[in-house]
Amino acid sequence: MRRRVTTSAASVLLIAVAMPSAFADGPVSSVRWDGFYIGAHLGGGLALTEFDNPFGGSIYGDKVRSPGPLAGGQIGYNWQSGRSVFGIEADASWADIFGTETCFAHSPYYVSANCRTHQGALGTIAGRLGWLVGPDAATLLYAKGGTAWTDAAIDATTNDDAGFPTAQAGGVRWGWMIGAGAERAISARWSLKAEYDFLRFDDVGFATPIGALQTAPSSDPSAVIAVASRATDLTQTEHLLKLGLNYRFSASERQAEWVPPHPISPITDTTLDIGARYVFGWGRFQKDLGIKGEGLSSLASRLTYSDMTTNGAELFARLDLPGGLMAKGFVGKGKGEGNLNDEDWGIPFSIFVPYSNTWSAVDDHIRYGVIDVGYDIWREDAVTVTPFIGYSIFHQYMQGFGCFQIANPNSDCATPIPVSTFGISEDDTWRAMRLGVAADMKIAPRLTLSADAAYLPYVHISGADDHILRSLISPEQANGNGAQLELRLNYALTQQLSLGVGGRYWTMWTPDGTVNFGGKQLLPMRFSVEQAAVLVEGSYTFTDSDE
Repeated sequence: MRRRVTTSAASVLLIAVAMPSAFADGPVSSVRWDGFYIGAHLGGGLALTEFDNPFGGSIYGDKVRSPGPLAGGQIGYNWQSGRSVFGIEADASWADIFGTETCFAHSPYYVSANCRTHQGALGTIAGRLGWLVGPDAATLLYAKGGTAWTDAAIDATTNDDAGFPTAQAGGVRWGWMIGAGAERAISARWSLKAEYDFLRFDDVGFATPIGALQTAPSSDPSAVIAVASRATDLTQTEHLLKLGLNYRFSASERQAEWVPPHPISPITDTTLDIGARYVFGWGRFQKDLGIKGEGLSSLASRLTYSDMTTNGAELFARLDLPGGLMAKGFVGKGKGEGNLNDEDWGIPFSIFVPYSNTWSAVDDHIRYGVIDVGYDIWREDAVTVTPFIGYSIFHQYMQGFGCFQIANPNSDCATPIPVSTFGISEDDTWRAMRLGVAADMKIAPRLTLSADAAYLPYVHISGADDHILRSLISPEQANGNGAQLELRLNYALTQQLSLGVGGRYWTMWTPDGTVNFGGKQLLPMRFSVEQAAVLVEGSYTFTDSDE
């Protein structure tokens, strides 16, 4: 019986020790990287759109977070000189990147706006410069930079169903990008890549929607004056992670029969990889409450649980069978703390409140699990590629303590409630179907880059909001979609034992939904959640062989 490592992990110190040998000069493989290539990619993005407030400093908001999935293709041309590879590449992606946030909240007596952004497509045109590493020179580490474009729609609507026209902007915009990635040849013509890109788009002019300002405290909601639209601008940056596959047209017949200097042998054994992870996470949950009969463009309320940092642990496993079938999964839990901002517009108290924003401290508890089944369409020592279908579940219980008004002194919690008082909770479960691809690429001896990109075509949230101090329980539910991305760098300490570091980003959202507010009436509501994490892991691999 013989043991072979198929997945492994990495520590930063050991990676630093390994890199000099990875870049050492050696024989260049007969695989050629020059010439035309074409490919496809799957991944996700997070756009950050920041609105400049022309009225002055804001109490809260102005930066819209817009996460979502993307998929598309790329085409390019390479030139190769020894281990140096340089070229040009253009890519284009379909995207569903959407988010909302409060904008222009410069005064507690001003009815601020609900700002929304949506990207339906984006792309880049960039130069690439890379270096072939490893004894077989079949791994390309590269950097890239150039221009970027996006087709985005942006709008802002005054809240509290004020009836003013929505301010809009949109169309194709240009900017610049930088990025980096790793690409591994899996044959003379095919290669697999994982890539991160940062995009910055040109500023665009924008006009605020007409607003409403209360000039003096009053019980009359109509005792406000209209505030004319003002010119401003916005900036947008974006983070993208893509897993792709390329096909090169330039391979000759000799290259098409390529065998690297250190032959890659197909793995036909049963392999089991098991391990544990420490997880340091960051989370955000947001829900927008619309107005009955009016939808979700103009809001009555928004609750944002933000800056929730958690410490947790996971157990994971992956099983690959000789016939190519694969099963993998993990379970985890974490605990942490954060903040809650509860915003309301147009509260009919004895004194009418145009804008209220209360702050509370939050305890955050999460539990989650993923299970996937797939088929290894490519399984060798150096590369494994596995399309999969799976299921994920994410449960989050958030408890808000205390209450402090940061906007209007005539609203809730103007007299602070101490943080020892339990005031509100949010208890939600997200269930989702996963469609994606997992890939492992050995980019240097003992060093493996692993990527996992999944699109969530169906997401369901069910939960309840409990305003404990008001004895108000509101059941919630909605359907949507999302994306889940993971990238890990793995180093094999021995043939069985490995350590590693990595990152994960999950986002799920609903275009709409409902809340049974106080058990009395259904109101429109939109939900969104983000979870990001840094992973530190250790694993042990079992492989039985008859050779």
